[in-house]
Amino acid sequence: MKLRRCTRGSNKQPIAPENLLISKFKPKHDRTVSLARALSKLGFTSRQQAIRLIQDGRVTVNGILQKNPAYRCDLSKNRIAVDSVIIPKNEIVYIAMNKPIDVVTTRSDELDRKTVYDLLGDVGKWVFPIGRLDKETSGLLLFTNDTRFGERLTNPISKIPKTYRVELNKPTKLRDVEIFEQGMILDGEHLLPAKVKKLDDHTIELTIVEGKNRQIRRMCTALGYAVSSLERIKIGKLDLRGIACGMWRYLSNTEVDSILACSIQKTKK
Repeated sequence: MKLRRCTRGSNKQPIAPENLLISKFKPKHDRTVSLARALSKLGFTSRQQAIRLIQDGRVTVNGILQKNPAYRCDLSKNRIAVDSVIIPKNEIVYIAMNKPIDVVTTRSDELDRKTVYDLLGDVGKWVFPIGRLDKETSGLLLFTNDTRFGERLTNPISKIPKTYRVELNKPTKLRDVEIFEQGMILDGEHLLPAKVKKLDDHTIELTIVEGKNRQIRRMCTALGYAVSSLERIKIGKLDLRGIACGMWRYLSNTEVDSILACSIQKTKK
């Protein structure tokens, strides 16, 4: 077999037969994800909760029971169902709730306490909470089925400010305010500085950029205060205006962008 000679001035080179073979059979990009990840991406539940659902035998793919959370599936082709109900590919939604006290941030509760999903109704089937508020804490709580948005807000690197109204059992000392603002040591860990606004002798607003477990309560306890009431009133630039206690509403794209903008600004600093 003769090879055609390249013309002078041409940059084209003859393609070897073995390279043609490689190009022809080059594998396509793998679009599959683990089954646990798929449930999370669909906004049905968190990945950890998805693992439990799968292992409990409650999830099928194309009508076949799958008990392996690592099973690979394609969201564009496979039908995934939980308890025989197919999960639809919903549009992305963002929700803000004004959570009351005595309501737990979980999908179901073994003690039969009221949950945030009781307040959400049917829309709650397809969204998950971004972070948590404990039973005794009220205020602003976000939900979405956008896993990237949720991960962005909960990532410690983002440092999105969250503001709480804190009512204490005794007047706040100036020295304790300074400790909050300087960054206190809690259980051997150095916390980032908080912003403090004093509303009256017993009430302050605390803004933090971390989200450690029961952080506000633990900070106050460490300085000898008991928290009488705790309410989250702001996340980034988003506040509770227009949301009555126990109610929720959808967020606009502008509101979502404003929260992400806080994340970007804090990350750059």
